[in-house]
Amino acid sequence: MRQLLYILLTFLASPIILQGQILPAYPATALNTVTLYPDSSFFEHSSIVYEEGALFEVLGETRYEQEDAAQNQKFKWYLVKTPDGKKGWIFGDGLAVLLPKEEVKDDLKKYHRQKIVYASREEALTAWIASIEGRDNLHEEEHLNPLYKEQYLVLTSPLKKSVHIQLSGFSAMGSNELQQLRFTDINGDNIAEIVLVRNSNDVGSPLENRSLEIYAFQAGSIVKIFEERMTLSYEDNQPAPSLFKVINISENTIRVGFVDYVACKNYSLALETNEVSKTQERCMEYATYTYVWSKAQQSYKLLYEESRSALEGTLNAAKGYALRREPSFLAESIEQVPNGAALKIIKHYEKIIKQNGKKVLIPYLYVKTDAGNYGYLHADKVLFNNQEYADLLQRFYKNPPLLKENWTSDATFLFFKKDLEEVVVNGGIKNEE
Repeated sequence: MRQLLYILLTFLASPIILQGQILPAYPATALNTVTLYPDSSFFEHSSIVYEEGALFEVLGETRYEQEDAAQNQKFKWYLVKTPDGKKGWIFGDGLAVLLPKEEVKDDLKKYHRQKIVYASREEALTAWIASIEGRDNLHEEEHLNPLYKEQYLVLTSPLKKSVHIQLSGFSAMGSNELQQLRFTDINGDNIAEIVLVRNSNDVGSPLENRSLEIYAFQAGSIVKIFEERMTLSYEDNQPAPSLFKVINISENTIRVGFVDYVACKNYSLALETNEVSKTQERCMEYATYTYVWSKAQQSYKLLYEESRSALEGTLNAAKGYALRREPSFLAESIEQVPNGAALKIIKHYEKIIKQNGKKVLIPYLYVKTDAGNYGYLHADKVLFNNQEYADLLQRFYKNPPLLKENWTSDATFLFFKKDLEEVVVNGGIKNEE
């Protein structure tokens, strides 16, 4: 780690350059290896190349987009000044160009053309938001071709070398959007990591895919050190009532917990499931596992293997409620469960019926009572004890959507321990303009 840190700090240290402005007025950075051409075409061969992370000054651009070599997409050409003073043209599929200030979303403005002190006693990085824009070349009529766009967080060192992380984008295939971004030292090395959550949607799929990604500064670059898919599915393309995994980040550890809706044939606990339907029911388990930071391997490793347990709850009905043998008002009553009675929650079961001429979803929960009886209760009569999901599931079962793809929530699913303060919030940012 000391060697990696030394390489990184050597890469960043340059007090003479810091006396001036790091970014040109209209900067762009290479997303991969790019070629500098004498004009805005591929006709004349060029062997002048610049590596990923090179910083350019944009001097101009073509008015119209042109096809790439494979004719799959269209981008503009940019006239640039290179780090070594040359001038020429670079095709837009390899450049992320400064996003105009008025186009930067409010939650990203604190990272746009700002200096971020990511580590104590070290020179700041300059953060800025950049984008690559073009079109997917699918139709002869230009106006029918869908837009292609990606946005990046770019971090430029005093040596004018940049690293980048994609924040969002959209194309003919789908879209992804930044949901949360934070600079925080989460592994105790006194260097801030970049924690971000992104949502993505594929065309034709209603399921929102959410993922947590963590990046670290290592050896003068940014390395992904952790990734976790957060989306929970009821079945293909349908979100589970629990929606997403809850992730708690503390110093050196990451704990993941979630309510899982599984096919009852795969239920792992020693409780009766009364399996009756492959489509109308899912058994419910609470799963948790924990990762720990490994200094030796510079990554997160599994500390506690996944464990699963039954969800618990209590009956919420002032006069008690009948536990029934089947999910129906007309089914035989097994036991009159008193208000506040403890329950083990085993299974989600749903029926679609017509009320006042409209289809509605009526969910039941299959439970075990303290008396040892198994049966069905109306789901809205049960309060969940699991604090991470109690409110969310309460809202779902109180007013369930007919279609699960319509079930959404603005609840928070990513939590940080209070002493993991964000570097930016602590005054580590300085305006670079």
